Amino acid sequence: MSFNQIIAHERAKTILRGTLKRNRVPSAVLFSGDEGIGKKLTAITYAKALNCLEPVEGDCCDSCRACKKIDSGMHPDVTVVSPEKDEITIENIRMIIEALSWRPFEGKRKVFIIDDADAMNSNAANAFLKTLEEPPEGSLILLVSSSPDRLPDTIKSRCAHIRFYPLPRHQCEKIVSPHLDQEKRDVILNSAMGRPGLALSRDFTSERDRFMKILNNMIDGTSKDGWGDKDEMKLWFEAFSIFLRDLAVFNITGQKSDLIYGQAHKKRDIKEILDAYQLIDSLKSTVDFNLNKSITWNYVSAIARQYISL
Repeated sequence: MSFNQIIAHERAKTILRGTLKRNRVPSAVLFSGDEGIGKKLTAITYAKALNCLEPVEGDCCDSCRACKKIDSGMHPDVTVVSPEKDEITIENIRMIIEALSWRPFEGKRKVFIIDDADAMNSNAANAFLKTLEEPPEGSLILLVSSSPDRLPDTIKSRCAHIRFYPLPRHQCEKIVSPHLDQEKRDVILNSAMGRPGLALSRDFTSERDRFMKILNNMIDGTSKDGWGDKDEMKLWFEAFSIFLRDLAVFNITGQKSDLIYGQAHKKRDIKEILDAYQLIDSLKSTVDFNLNKSITWNYVSAIARQYISL
């Protein structure tokens, strides 16, 4: 895929293409924004444009041998690094540092794309600082993050920063509609909220149904635990935020057509909805700290019974 084929993100594409046209490519760039909106795809396209054998006006041709190698993950000078078991370790960073010390084998620049860069542990981040400060000539480091606030300031300050934003509904729909079950299309597009990668990779209708089942169990007290693991807890808290958003919108408009989940049936006190949202949002940000599931279940159940009467 070339820049011309990437839908949306016009500002980011203009900046990146400008660096190529002016031959002012930075040594390290942070791509930040919500999950599933095209950051990694854009980073790979930038690597293609840098190493393309037949570039056209700051873009790749998308058909030469170099472009095809990068797309297949076989180019010796372009590497994508992803977390192993939710973590990027110091061993991963040392491998990158060593590889960056070599000259490009066949491309113009050696490019490392670090996906979910915020998964670097503290030792890995500290080991990376000197390389980001004094990168080897002919190299480019692209950090991709959905949670840039988790990156140390010392890392962020050494990178140029390009922000990505969720896509407008019509652009998201253009990308994903050919791949969706039409009966589920509206629920999926509404739930994805401008994040086409998530619309294609997650079953939002099943997530909604499971969320409602667990919420009902909490309020009725018919279950003591309904989460399988930390990832399931994170998805459930995200669904709870969407549900509370629906309650607030329904309280204002009274129109079910404005809702994502379509589960609001009566108006509630808006202050109570916002109080519940604040409590859940605060808790959601701590899920990665391995919360005790039983204690968390009881706490959230108390919030649900106090603020959410179905």
